[in-house]
Amino acid sequence: MNEKVILQQIIDSCDDSLRDVFLRRMDIAVKMTRLDDDGESIYDYDREQEVLRHVTAGLSPELTIRANSLWRSLMRMTRGRQYRHVITNKPQLKLPHEKDLVDSDGITDGLVLCPSEMARTVAATLGMEVSPCHSIAATIDALLQDKGDYAALVVSSFYDTEWLYALIYQQPIYINSFIPLPDGQMLALFSKKLFSDSSNSIVSVAFAIRMDQQGDLAQTLSSLAEAKLNLEYFRVKTQDIDYDDQQKINIVFAEFSGSLTAIHTRTAFLQLERELPFFRVIGYRASY
Repeated sequence: MNEKVILQQIIDSCDDSLRDVFLRRMDIAVKMTRLDDDGESIYDYDREQEVLRHVTAGLSPELTIRANSLWRSLMRMTRGRQYRHVITNKPQLKLPHEKDLVDSDGITDGLVLCPSEMARTVAATLGMEVSPCHSIAATIDALLQDKGDYAALVVSSFYDTEWLYALIYQQPIYINSFIPLPDGQMLALFSKKLFSDSSNSIVSVAFAIRMDQQGDLAQTLSSLAEAKLNLEYFRVKTQDIDYDDQQKINIVFAEFSGSLTAIHTRTAFLQLERELPFFRVIGYRASY
């Protein structure tokens, strides 16, 4: 038997051992969660930093980076299984956005707020009653004050939406639809409700990543990928330079194809809401 075959057999043995330890870790984590069925104590940032310091102690710089990434992923996946246990066994648990989620077969009739220069386009596109406002900011404010059922804004393209997301990501407002216009622009329709329409397949989210935490973005995207959400749109954008620098965060806007109500999606969102500096669902709409 040559040396390469022997080394491959050793690696196979290591894989078997890692698999057994992985399964044991996952099972024990669920048992721990049963002792804390609301899952509030699942994530302990300080303890996890201590674990990372322990497993990387004495390693070379190269292996330290890899071990850090491996154990962060392992701990993230373990917590994900714990959060799934909470979601599955606590049906009364509501995520923040779910209080605004309503069943609907589509956008219902109502009054649409919009800037006055967009009023004709909005009325012709939606066939709904329109209430003009003197600016984009006034349109948003009027919706927040319940002066209309919806608000509509025209954007030059789907890739020109950062400013729109920035307007609403901290407000109780959700994207409900993007409608292509004949001139190539798009009409964005949003409201204070999140419609659970059977045709909806795009979930929009905003979240913060820590600038001083190596691999934060990769770990977040991995959580979403494991929830069977496929990335459709992605932007990293600083909103408030002074505040973001002080907090050492950046804001990410992303859209994913997938189901908002699926258990794996709800599990991932519960995890991210409890672990990230900021996480919020900002829309649920049909693909186009």
